[in-house]
Amino acid sequence: MLHKLLILFVLFPITNFSQTKFISSKYNYSFIIPDGWHVKDKIFNPDVDAKIVDGKGNSFIVSIKTFPTASQLTAKQEMESTTNQEMEEQFNAVYGTAKVVKRGSVFVGLKECYYIHLLTPFQDGLQLYHKEFYYSEGYRVLSIDACSIETYLDETTPAFALMIDTFQFSNLKNKKYK
Repeated sequence: MLHKLLILFVLFPITNFSQTKFISSKYNYSFIIPDGWHVKDKIFNPDVDAKIVDGKGNSFIVSIKTFPTASQLTAKQEMESTTNQEMEEQFNAVYGTAKVVKRGSVFVGLKECYYIHLLTPFQDGLQLYHKEFYYSEGYRVLSIDACSIETYLDETTPAFALMIDTFQFSNLKNKKYK
C-alpha cells in the first residue's frame, strides 16, 4: 500500500507539469489549460481575448468588453437584481431560446463574480450548458463562458473547474497602459 502511495506522489507533480499556463498577451490574467485542451489560434470576435477548446465542440472563452456605463454598479449588483425571466429574454436575443438553470455569486481569481448557468439550443436536439461568470472593473466587463455540449457535461466539469480555480488577474487594464 505504501508503495502505491509513493508512486502517486511521484507521478502527481509530473501530471501538473504537463499542463500549460495561459497568460493573456493583452490583459493581466492567466489560468491553467487542462491536458487535451488547446488555445484556438483564429478568433473572429474582437471582444474575445482567449478561446480554449477540446476539439469536441466544448470551449472556455474569456471576453473583455469596454463600454460606458451610467451607473457605478458592478456586474454582480446589476445582475442580481434581474429576474430569471428578464435574463432569459436578454439571452434569447443571442441564443434563440435560453433557460436559466442557476445563478449567484462566486469568487474567481479573488474577485467576486456573478455566475449564471443556462441551457441554450445546439443541434440535433442537443443543448449547450453555459457556465458564465461576469466581473466588472471600471468600464470593462470580463466574462467567462465555459460552454459544454450537454452530453459532455460530466467530462468537461473537471476541466472547467481547473481553469476557473486557477484563474488569476490583478485588474483588467491593458498591459500597454501600465
